[in-house]
Amino acid sequence: MGNNRNPGMFFFFTDFPPTLHIRYITVAMCCVANILSIIVRTNWSIVMLFMKNTFDWDMKTQQAILGAFYYGYSVTPILGGWLVGKYGGFPVILSAVTTSSLVALLSPLAARCGIGILIISRIIDGFGQGMVVAATIGIIAKWSKLNERNTFVSISISVPCTMNYKYKVRGFFLGYSIGAIVASYASPLLTTSKIFGGWPSTFYIFGIAGTIWCLCWCIVGSSDVTNNRWISEFEKESIQLSHLTEMQNTEVHSVHWKELAMSAPVWSICIYLIGADLGLYLLSTDMPIFFETILKFDITMSGVLLSIAQTASFITIIFGGVVADKLINNTEISKIVIRKLFACGFLGIQSILLILIGYISYVWTAVILMIIAFGLYGICMITISANALDIAPNHSALVIGIAFTFSGVTGFIGPAVVGALTEIDNTMIQWRGVFWITAGVQAVGLLHFLVFGSAEIQEWAKPADNSTETTSLIQK
Repeated sequence: MGNNRNPGMFFFFTDFPPTLHIRYITVAMCCVANILSIIVRTNWSIVMLFMKNTFDWDMKTQQAILGAFYYGYSVTPILGGWLVGKYGGFPVILSAVTTSSLVALLSPLAARCGIGILIISRIIDGFGQGMVVAATIGIIAKWSKLNERNTFVSISISVPCTMNYKYKVRGFFLGYSIGAIVASYASPLLTTSKIFGGWPSTFYIFGIAGTIWCLCWCIVGSSDVTNNRWISEFEKESIQLSHLTEMQNTEVHSVHWKELAMSAPVWSICIYLIGADLGLYLLSTDMPIFFETILKFDITMSGVLLSIAQTASFITIIFGGVVADKLINNTEISKIVIRKLFACGFLGIQSILLILIGYISYVWTAVILMIIAFGLYGICMITISANALDIAPNHSALVIGIAFTFSGVTGFIGPAVVGALTEIDNTMIQWRGVFWITAGVQAVGLLHFLVFGSAEIQEWAKPADNSTETTSLIQK
C-alpha cells in the first residue's frame, strides 16, 4: 500500500479503508433529492383542500390541476434515463431538483395568475421531477457494490434502512416515503399558520430547501467514482472491482434499442409499475378528497390520515432492502423468486384491500384498510428499481426511465377517471368503480411480472469484454 494522501472534506483519505465512505454520502444526497421531490408532489394533494375555496375551484378543475403534473412527469423519465447514460447522473438530478425548486417558489404567483398558468407550471414541475428517479438509479448503479444494491435502492428511493459500516457503525438514512410523511404532517400545519400568508408557505419553504440541496450537491456530488474529488483510492477500486464482477464498468455503452424494446423482462417492469403507480396516485392524490367528501373527515384530519398511511409505508419496508440483500446473499432462494415474492406482497394484497374499501361502511375499518394498502407500496420500489439493476446494470437508468414514462401516464389518466366518475354525484358507489378499475390494472401488472420477470443480465445489456481492466484491478 502506498502512503499518498488525498484531501477530503473534513479529514485525509488514504488507500486504507476510509472511516467514512463517500458512497454513503452520495446515497444520502440522492435520498434527500427524492424526499424533496415527493414532498413537493404530495404537498399539492393537501394544500389543494385549502386552495380550492380561495380560488373557487370545482372538482373537475382540482383534478385537472393535480393531473397536469403527470403530463410532464410521463415524458421525462425515459429522457432522464437516456441523459444519464450519455452525461451521467450528476447533471441530470441537479437540473431536475433545480427545476422543481424554482417551480415551487413560483407556484403561489402562478395560482394567482390563473388556471392556465398554474397548469403550465405543474407540467414543468413534472417535467423536472420525472428525471429524479432515473438519475438516482443511474447513480446507484455506479456507486453501489453488488451486495448492497437493494439497500442503496431502498435508502435512496423507498424508505430508511440500516447500513452496516466496517466498524459496526449503523445509521439511518431517510428515503422516498419520508418525503410524503413530512409533507402530510407539515402541509396542514403550514397552511393554517400565518407564515408567508398560510398555504403559500409550503411552496416557499420546500422550494428554499431544494435550492440548498442543489448547492450542496454541486460541492459533494458526482456521476460515478472516477471523477469524485473526495473518494479514496481504496473505496474507488473496491467499487470498480465489484462492477467488473458483473460485467459493468463506468464507460458509456451504446443502447441496443431494438433488443431493449423487445425485451420481455423490461416490459414486465413497465406493466407492473403501471399498476403500482396507478394505486399510488389514487392513494396519495385522491384519498384526501375521498376522506373529506365521502367519509366526512375534516381537512386537517384528512392530512393526518394521509401522514399515518405514509408512516405505515415507512414501517413496513424499513428493513426491506436489507432483507432482500440478506435473502439473495445468504439463502438458496433465487433472486427472481425473491423479486416475485415481494411483488405479490405488494400488488396482490393491495388490489384486494382497495376493492374492500369500496364496500366497507364502517369508516374506521376503511381507514385501517387504506393505511395497510398504502403501507405496502414501499415493497414495489425495491422490487422494480432493483430489478432494473438486475437485468441491465449499465442501462438501469434508461430501463427505469422507460418504466416510469409508461407508469407516469396513469398520473393524469387516474385523476381524469376520478373526475369523470365523481363529477355529478360523488358517491361511494362511484368511488367503488374507481377502486375496481385500479385493482384490475394492478392484477394485470402483477400477472405479467410473475410470468415474464427475470433477474438475469440481458444479452443486449452486457458491455464489451473488460478482462484486461479486471486483471489490472485484481492485481492492485
